Amino acid sequence: MSGKRVLIVDDEAPMRFLLGKQLTRAGFVTATAADGEAAQAALASESFDAIVLDVIMPGMDGFELCRRLKADERTAGIPVIFLSASCSGEFRRRAFSVGAADFLAKPFQTAELPAYLGAILRRSSDPTPADGRLTTSIGASQIAGAASFATRLAEVAALEGPAPVMLIDLELPAGSIGARLQLAGGPNMRVLLQDTGEPVNADQIARVAQRYHNAMEVIPAPFSPATINQGEPQPHRLEAVLDGLLKKGYHIIVHLGTGVNELTRIALHRSETVWLAATSDDHYEREALLEAILAAGVPQARVRAAVDGQIAEGQTVDSQTGNASGKMAGRGRNRSGRREQESSAGQLMPAI
Repeated sequence: MSGKRVLIVDDEAPMRFLLGKQLTRAGFVTATAADGEAAQAALASESFDAIVLDVIMPGMDGFELCRRLKADERTAGIPVIFLSASCSGEFRRRAFSVGAADFLAKPFQTAELPAYLGAILRRSSDPTPADGRLTTSIGASQIAGAASFATRLAEVAALEGPAPVMLIDLELPAGSIGARLQLAGGPNMRVLLQDTGEPVNADQIARVAQRYHNAMEVIPAPFSPATINQGEPQPHRLEAVLDGLLKKGYHIIVHLGTGVNELTRIALHRSETVWLAATSDDHYEREALLEAILAAGVPQARVRAAVDGQIAEGQTVDSQTGNASGKMAGRGRNRSGRREQESSAGQLMPAI
């Protein structure tokens, strides 16, 4: 993104310096403003390709500044990325409601800012629709981390891939992705799968999906099991949801929970890649799950393993032992036993 101009708006001088240095190193040209009024003055005199905006500032906060910028035809088309010390779900929802292109948490995602900016500007300059595709993640056990792995796949696909991403939590009757990402409660995947007598349509999907990043939406499972009988989820409605999203060019990533059943079998059959998530201690569980996946008619060539959060390059899964072979990539452990932070885009992108 050489030469793209970015305005950094933050009331903390050290943060302005840090962000400016990172973006300059990535090839962006930067200018800074300490508050909303200074930002408006800068935008009135110069042109920018993107704005990085803090939320909590003295006087006019970031939400109000973004609302004003989107109401002004001269600045409405400039993408705004919020960068906030608060990663609360409420802040994220407010940011998107006033027109933000994305929302990142500082300091945790500060280093990823150039990549997110580049992805947003790349998509805005090349709106060519992508082909729809489907990836699934299933766990050998509850502690295997399949939900976390699916979330990580979705975030990397949204950052590096050409297509918008829809992450679906199909772990029923209750899943963990919605709570982990601090999404709002309310309509969820379980609601979409209820037989209402009406076919699934794009409006129904849009009411349930929640935006998490610029090119990533999430359809969560219920946060907790229903206290009243809602009837069984209908497989044909899952087919309709997948069909609708694929036709719109989404890369769908579905977390299937820990078992093969009538519902998850639909997603498994249509998946280009099935990720089998396990821990290094899940040998027998991994073997049993692989056997169930293959018995459901999924070709073994489509099945790949993620063991302890790591992926393997050129990996296969042995149908006799359930073991994964190949060079491992992704998160590793250092000598103290702590997980090292992976460069997720570089390692996961070839896998998805």
